[in-house]
Amino acid sequence: MFIRDAFVASLLGIFGYISTACANSCANVVVLGSFDESGIQESEFGIYAFGTFRIEGEGDEDKQPMFNLTKINCEKQLDDIGKVSLECKVTAAVVSANEGKPDPDHPNCLIDLDFSEYSMKELQKGVLTGVENNTSACHNTMLTIDRNAKRVYMSFTKTKDADKYDKIRPGTCGMLPPTQVLMNCTAYPRIRKNLQTPPRYCDFSSSSDK
Repeated sequence: MFIRDAFVASLLGIFGYISTACANSCANVVVLGSFDESGIQESEFGIYAFGTFRIEGEGDEDKQPMFNLTKINCEKQLDDIGKVSLECKVTAAVVSANEGKPDPDHPNCLIDLDFSEYSMKELQKGVLTGVENNTSACHNTMLTIDRNAKRVYMSFTKTKDADKYDKIRPGTCGMLPPTQVLMNCTAYPRIRKNLQTPPRYCDFSSSSDK
């Protein structure tokens, strides 16, 4: 609990600084170098990952998900008979902006903290998947950790009630969000690779950018 609260406090501190420095323009939010991590980290206690979920290969920023600084902490759990399972907690600081030019007198940049939990299962060697314990009315969120590729994915499937809601009111659920991949979004890998792209475009999380 202390670690989680410290993490949340650090996120608020970071984005408090960013909102002041950027005059509430969210277009060029960049993560500080203290979170310059790549891929997934494993230990005897579980799995840890840090980054921002993005759509791989999507160049149109309007089609990307809202900026999200995400921490994934998966801990091993033992049941009454000694069977080991993996429980993942996902904490994300989500930043979004309304339409219009930056206006310090009328802030248009919003921040929210989102928490979700997943009970993971190994469906094939090295690949763990889990569905969010609290799903939405329209879609289920699935977290996939590929230990072989050192990648983390988030994908979506329709709930059994999604079609019913769309029949009652067309467009209620709409299309499913595309699969997203956890990426390294600090300025540091971009500098290391000498790429001249804006901070909002992120390098893929992999061991190769170290």
